[in-house]
Formats: sequence, C-alpha cells, structure tokens
Amino acid sequence: MITKTILTLSVFALAAAAQNGPQRCTNATLRGSYGFSAQGFTLAGSPVPAPLQGPFASLGTAVYDGRGGVVLTATATFNGFSQALPPVKGTYQVSPDCTFVSALENGATFYASIVDNARELYVLQTTPGVVASGVASVQSQRGNGPNVELESNRPFACRAALTRGVYGFISQGFAGPPTVPAPAAGPLAGVGTVAFDENGRFRLTAVRSANGIIDPQPLNLTGSYLFTNDCNFTMNFEVVGFRFNGTVSNNGAEVQFLETDPGTTFLVKAKKM
Repeated sequence: MITKTILTLSVFALAAAAQNGPQRCTNATLRGSYGFSAQGFTLAGSPVPAPLQGPFASLGTAVYDGRGGVVLTATATFNGFSQALPPVKGTYQVSPDCTFVSALENGATFYASIVDNARELYVLQTTPGVVASGVASVQSQRGNGPNVELESNRPFACRAALTRGVYGFISQGFAGPPTVPAPAAGPLAGVGTVAFDENGRFRLTAVRSANGIIDPQPLNLTGSYLFTNDCNFTMNFEVVGFRFNGTVSNNGAEVQFLETDPGTTFLVKAKKM
C-alpha cells in the first residue's frame, strides 16, 4: 500500500512539474524572415468574391519582430487569377507549447506550430470559408535577446546561394486555359531538377502528369530570373512563356515557386540535391 501511494504521488508530482516547467516558446522565438507557400480552397462564406472562389495558392514572406508583430507580403492565385498582395501588418501570440495564433489587418487568421527550433512553421489558415495550409521556412533569423533588433531590410545571401548547386523539385496543383490547352486542363503534377546560374539564367528538366497525360520524355526548358527584393525573385520561361514567383529559404537550401499564369493554381517545392 505504501509503495502504491508513493508511486501515485510521484506521478502527480511529475505531472505538476510538466505543467509548471520552464516555457519552451515565447513571442521572441519567432524573430526573422520566413518564406512560405500555402495551398487549398476558398469556399462560399469566405471573404473572397464568388468568381474567385475555388483552388487557392499563395507564396511570400512573413517577417516576425520577436515582440508580437508580423508583416506579410504575398502573391496569391484565386481560382486561376493571380494577385500581388500589398504588405499587410498583423499580430501573433506564441504559447509555451510552441503553437501560435496570428491575425492580420486584412482579416486573415492563422493557427500554427513552430518546429525544428523555429526553422519551420506549419500553418493552417483559420479564416472562415478558407481551407488552406502551408509551410514557412526561415530565410534569416537573429538572436532572441531583448536588445537585438531585427534587420528586416538587410541584404540576404540568397542571390549567391541560389546559384550553388542543383535543386530537385516536386510540384502539384491545377492548370487550365488559356495557359494549358483544354485536353490537358485539370490536375497537374511534376518532378524534376532546376539549376540557376550567376547571369540570371536557369535550366529546368521535368516530367509532368497533366490531367493524367504523362510527358513522353523529359522536358528541357530554359529561361531568365530576376530578384525583386531580398530573397524573392521572378522566373520567365522561354518558348513556353510560363511565369513564376520564387522565394529562397534556409540559406539557399530550399526554394518555393508559385505559377502566376492565368488559369493556374500551381506550387513547386525544391531542395538542393
């Protein structure tokens, strides 16, 4: 009986210690710039007008100040219509269990988990009528001390990092007219490689499944890219004319792309090989 009582008390003591233990995460845990991509759907009841409801994807950056403030900049595709969204401010609140909630001034709300020592964020949009989730990867991150200021406008090493090595990528989404002819319109997925040189050029090889039609042999495509600010850039394909926005994360180890052509809702995720 004594042994059982001691064991019971020990269990309660451990539970109390877990509840009263040191905080794992605070607002200061989120401090720096993150590149993100998200994908899903906007439905009736969302803030999105009816003609734009349907497949949704977004790509951009979120800069957290370590004190509960965030600025988000993004490009989004709504049912095949691409829009560059202006920077929007918001707030966030981190819980000790390393989850957090965020609300932007435009009405968008989010619930997220901080993982891998704040190198990544898993994000669910909680705006009514929106079903979308995504991943954000750190671009730049600084110390969490109260006297350390975030240099959100400092030059990034992304330009140089992008040209070192080859990326393997996986892609998925939807594509339709006018960018994709009707027989191939529908779900779209692909796998391949892409390499960027120091002269603003890239070379891409891919095999795609477009509405179930498989490329008979790998496609070899070329084009140009141009950095617009910090770790963000645009891509223009020669011959086929495709256009993408990209963002570099994790010191150049990862790149995410969003196609901005009309009729498409298409995301690409790439990692260094």
